Amino acid sequence: MSVKSEKELQKAEVTVVEKSKKVFVGYQERWWRVFNRFGPAIMLLAVVAGMSIAHPEFLTVPNLLTIGLQATVRAILAIGVLLVVISGGIDLSVGTSMSLSMVTLGMWVINSHGSLYIGMLIAVGTGILIGLVNGTLVAFLQLPPFIVTLGMLGIAQGLALTFSNGFSMYGFPKEFGFVGGGQVLGIPVPIFILAIVAVLASYVARETKLGRYAYAIGGSEEAARRAGIRVRGFKVAIYGFCGALVGIASIVLASRINSAHPGVGLGYELDAIAAVVIGGASLVGGRGNVSGAIIGALMMATVRFGLNIMAVTPFIQQVVIGAILIIAVYLDRLRILQERKLDKLRAR
Repeated sequence: MSVKSEKELQKAEVTVVEKSKKVFVGYQERWWRVFNRFGPAIMLLAVVAGMSIAHPEFLTVPNLLTIGLQATVRAILAIGVLLVVISGGIDLSVGTSMSLSMVTLGMWVINSHGSLYIGMLIAVGTGILIGLVNGTLVAFLQLPPFIVTLGMLGIAQGLALTFSNGFSMYGFPKEFGFVGGGQVLGIPVPIFILAIVAVLASYVARETKLGRYAYAIGGSEEAARRAGIRVRGFKVAIYGFCGALVGIASIVLASRINSAHPGVGLGYELDAIAAVVIGGASLVGGRGNVSGAIIGALMMATVRFGLNIMAVTPFIQQVVIGAILIIAVYLDRLRILQERKLDKLRAR
């Protein structure tokens, strides 16, 4: 065999190997895209199927409506947390901030006999104020979001208990019950509220500077800064947006339980963060979407409802929720490692 023929044969072998690598990388990328897009929905269906097997009477229309109703508050909180997580932050205070917003609503409407509508604005304003404080401490004092919001968790809980003297407040007007317990065309009103919040949040995330810059900041804060984005200002606005949704969630929950309870929100932050991560958002920032957060919230509500009908004690439920959060973070870690692996394969 001539030298020329050997070189041509080697070149052909190299070409075949390169094509095989491209096919393999393309195959992995396609499956990865499918997993990223439909993974949360598949996990939700798996949980529903598992609950149905464990409890045959689980999958009924009334139960599904109840799950949807129970998921609304968690989903609204998750949507608020989503934008914070996309920007590379975290908010552990959303649960107790919801309690404090609820208490301010009760103080105005029940204790002061003020207007219900003004009281709802006060609740939303309280949430926004807490969010702005969190954002300011994170953006301008350069404090870690985990520490800031963990501290705010305790502050909000303490203020809620102080303002209410540690007792629940009762005596909201009857019409307030429609917000959390009414129905339109047989569908609970909170589900309509969630749908409106989801549409608005999706618009903010995709079509406004606040959303686009949140992705940019989460992807690379330094690159965003060099591109001329006012990173500090937008971080404050992102936490303020989260606070507004916390206030809305407090109104829905207060109407559902027909009271202002100073301790009811503690623990909701775990569900919200788990829902966001299960829905495909990354705790390192730069990725996530509203539909994923809602699916994650539905999964958390499904798990809690299923555990309740199976008579699992609240203490064991906390163990299960904690385990789900750890698994969700682990899945996020696997996503990051897989993406790095694909990047290396593309670079070869």
